[in-house]
Amino acid sequence: MRIKIIAPISTVGVISKEERESIASEGTEIEIRNLPAAPSSIEGPIGEAAAAPLVIREAECSASEGFNAVTIDCTLEPGLVGAKQAASVPVVGAREAGFLLALLLGERFTVLIPTDESIPLMIAAVRKMGLSERFASVRAVGMHVLELEDHRQLLDKLKAAGEKAIQQDGADVLVLGCTGMGLSVAAQLAQEIGIPVVEPASAAVKLAEVLATERLETCLTRRISVAADH
Repeated sequence: MRIKIIAPISTVGVISKEERESIASEGTEIEIRNLPAAPSSIEGPIGEAAAAPLVIREAECSASEGFNAVTIDCTLEPGLVGAKQAASVPVVGAREAGFLLALLLGERFTVLIPTDESIPLMIAAVRKMGLSERFASVRAVGMHVLELEDHRQLLDKLKAAGEKAIQQDGADVLVLGCTGMGLSVAAQLAQEIGIPVVEPASAAVKLAEVLATERLETCLTRRISVAADH
């Protein structure tokens, strides 16, 4: 199996290929595609809008390149709906995968994001997915995406925000709100804070494997196939 991971930013190195490969099943090949024309990081609506058409074009050619599935490695998911419509293989967004996994682990989840700028987008996404009743809160840790490589500082800020989410918002699951935060940070935070912590990029890889293995298509892909047949 081959999975294309679209990193919708121009900055190389924010997304760890080693972490994505560590979560993938044996025999799954992972390839990360950064987008040179995209913003250096995505932290709000402007960056999301700028990256969206680039993501759609990158997803569209995935089947012809021999990929079995695609993930969009960003919790703001630029171009996700268009990518699902354009690609003829399953496309999974990190945010949707993280939210869905959180539903299996607890009753109410909180999303921990880098900055305040993306709070409205996260709340809108929760509403769009119909998850408001299971949503505890979204909390920003006050670090920009390109600052997240300082794992000790990041972990301290995530822990402080996570404790407030538990005590004040009633959260029993945390979802990391940026794929640059990392799987190792998620594991350490879970150990220190005592509740499950979902790393969304890893969730997206595993869900993409399931969809590809089961040969499941989204409703958008099916509609296009039906229209083409007629």
